[in-house]
Amino acid sequence: MKTKKTKTLFFDFDGTIVDSKEAYYDAMEENLEGWGLGRAKMDKVIDFGFSLKKTLRKLGFSWVNTWILKKKIMDKVRKRVNEVKKCKDSGVIKGLGGRKILVSNSLKEFIMPVIKHLKLKGYFSEIYGADDFDDKAEFLKDYIKKKKLDEGECYYIGDRVRDVEVARKAGCRSVIVSNKCSWDSQGELKRAKPDFLIRDLDELRKLV
Repeated sequence: MKTKKTKTLFFDFDGTIVDSKEAYYDAMEENLEGWGLGRAKMDKVIDFGFSLKKTLRKLGFSWVNTWILKKKIMDKVRKRVNEVKKCKDSGVIKGLGGRKILVSNSLKEFIMPVIKHLKLKGYFSEIYGADDFDDKAEFLKDYIKKKKLDEGECYYIGDRVRDVEVARKAGCRSVIVSNKCSWDSQGELKRAKPDFLIRDLDELRKLV
């Protein structure tokens, strides 16, 4: 009898599992408006899907100002933890088979309180935040190699064009969720040509 291979599911956090977009955008806008940065420029850089540190560097801030602003922004974001809601059908994740690993560009100082608030503890065997890596794609690629995982059985579940690129670089299959919670539009996501484009996390049952 042929042994069924174990699938490894890498999950993005913001926009995929939790709806945190407004908390981040509002905190950034409040702290950056004094620097003469409009919403349009912030949107353009945020759309790259980088960590907060990389986003601030892309906006042209020095390392010192990046450190100061990151702290101020995260202070604001943390105060809104209780406003963050689950994305549609995120409860499905708990019942899925295979390894379930959370890999987010958010810092753990935000991730862990949100997980506690939304009762998501126990959904994932491992949790990694921006504190643990500089480049998500490289981190995933190294993780897969180190754990000797079958790339064909590795899936990266996200909600952005950037997530499609991350999956490709890491050697994973890309599963992109397109709904009201997603940070990128359906048109943008379709043009990125992910391996799978789904409307909600419930559709993962059919894939994995």
